[in-house]
Amino acid sequence: MQYKGYLAAIEYDESVDLFHGRVVNAGDYPIATFEAADVEGLKREFRISIDEYLAFCKEKGLEPERPYSGSVSIELGPALHRRAVLMSMEDGMSLNDWVKRAIEEKMSGKMVKHL
Repeated sequence: MQYKGYLAAIEYDESVDLFHGRVVNAGDYPIATFEAADVEGLKREFRISIDEYLAFCKEKGLEPERPYSGSVSIELGPALHRRAVLMSMEDGMSLNDWVKRAIEEKMSGKMVKHL
């Protein structure tokens, strides 16, 4: 499920006959959890949880955890930028695809630690 850019992972707990959800794309810990007995209730509770979270942050003057957008802006410096462009051209790739591949290669086989 998705609401205001936040994504939820849903599990069903047969022992209590309830669906449980948690926000999965806004940091290292869930900013909201919710539960309901049916899908419509789950959708409603998800929206309520996100709206309450955002209202709480606003009331307390806190910056809410935001969903990951998939876009990252980095500063390389001119020399590294030039080298990266030349290497991406050598590999027949756009700079964006080349950087994504480099990150994926660096991360392959490594577990991401959660705080």
